[in-house]
Formats: sequence, C-alpha cells, structure tokens
Amino acid sequence: MNTDILNKLGIRVDLVSDYPVICETLERIGIINHKEKKVYPSSYCVKYLDADGREVYTIVHFKQMFLLQDKPSTFNDTDRARLRTIVYLLQDWKLLKVVNSDDVQEILMEKISVLPFSKKKEYKIIHKFKNSN
Repeated sequence: MNTDILNKLGIRVDLVSDYPVICETLERIGIINHKEKKVYPSSYCVKYLDADGREVYTIVHFKQMFLLQDKPSTFNDTDRARLRTIVYLLQDWKLLKVVNSDDVQEILMEKISVLPFSKKKEYKIIHKFKNSN
C-alpha cells in the first residue's frame, strides 16, 4: 500500500471502538437501494503503519481508494463532504476520535443513509472498490 498517498487521503482518526466494529459500521453507511435490498458503502477504514512503525487509521472515501492502485478517480467536493459527514457521525457515536477536528468542520446537511444492524442480513453489501492485492 502506498503510504505516501495514503497520508494525503481521507481523515486520520484514533479508534475508540474495535477496528472490526468500525469496518462493519462503515459497510452499512452509503447508498442504500431498499427495493433491491443492496447497500453500496461510501467509506472504508484503512489501517497501516507509519514511518515510525505505529498503527495509523484513516477513513477514506471509496473513490480515494482507487488512487492507491494508481487508477483514475472522480473524487470531488461532494464526495469529500460525504466523507466528512460519515466521520463526524462515527465520532458522534463514540466509535472514533478525529485527530484534526478541522477535518469535520464542514459536513452535509442532507441525510446520510445508514442501514440498521438489525436489517443487515436482509441486504447484500456491494463494494465498488475491489482490493487487487
């Protein structure tokens, strides 16, 4: 994984909850098609080691993940606002703490779709980003 690029992407966070809990929660946040019972997650939690060997956690939009594979991305200001809003919600739910609070100052006023955990088994999770490793 290209940590030079990753350091410039997403929003750096400190985890309050367990990593698998954060990842599972992110799977249920995104575009939800209730008719077809599908969820398209918007963001992912990426764990990597920094230059000093410490674990670092960053929440990234799925379109930013393409940049890690040197693929083109259409990541834009709306995607950035959606990412900030999702991270703000995770912090509000006390799952994580944002390292730089300025990263979540501007959030969307529109609703972010979150599938309740109790409904997850009824839906198929469709990942738009596929890890090629």
